[in-house]
Amino acid sequence: MSESPKPPTHPENTTTPTIGTLSELELSNWEQLLAGVEQPESHFKTMTIATGTQRGADARLVVLRRVDKARKYVWFYTDSRAEKVLQLEACPMAALLFWDGEQQLQLRLSIETRLHTDDYIADEHWKKLAVSSRKAYLSGPVPGSEQPQPYPGFPEQFADKLPSAEESEAGRKNFAVIECRVLEMEYLHLSRSGQTRARFQYEPESRMVWLAP
Repeated sequence: MSESPKPPTHPENTTTPTIGTLSELELSNWEQLLAGVEQPESHFKTMTIATGTQRGADARLVVLRRVDKARKYVWFYTDSRAEKVLQLEACPMAALLFWDGEQQLQLRLSIETRLHTDDYIADEHWKKLAVSSRKAYLSGPVPGSEQPQPYPGFPEQFADKLPSAEESEAGRKNFAVIECRVLEMEYLHLSRSGQTRARFQYEPESRMVWLAP
């Protein structure tokens, strides 16, 4: 007689952050966002951006590219032809969601976005982008367009190799930088010993408060 299947288990949080004061917690949050850019193993390397559409809401994962903790800005990149660009042009307000399953820690950022394509800011980010990342902007078909078969997102000749630095420049016209001004940050830590939640407001005035989970 076979054994009954065991119910799924949920990982128990064993790393409880030291909370401290609201100011200390806010600084810790921004340090973790910086780690998302600087440390490849960080859980904050990717984030979900949620945008509004005429059909309701849309969400997708993007890579965190730069953080300015003093000015309260973060940046990510996208193909300038992507649907999310049209959505952000129509409504620049959006939300970013970060989740660290190991710490059971969530950060939610309310943002106002600004698109950069043909300016010095986009040029600056493009110059620092590795050829391996530039490869994704060489796609001929528009992101989200229907294809007769699976399409990898770059020309066939680069299936098994990287483009040269010169070849990668063809992707510059499709490259966009999304600048995100953080208006508000919400912190939530889950734990069996109790949840902790706080809000850090930056606009229109600076304010920090604890919240009920």
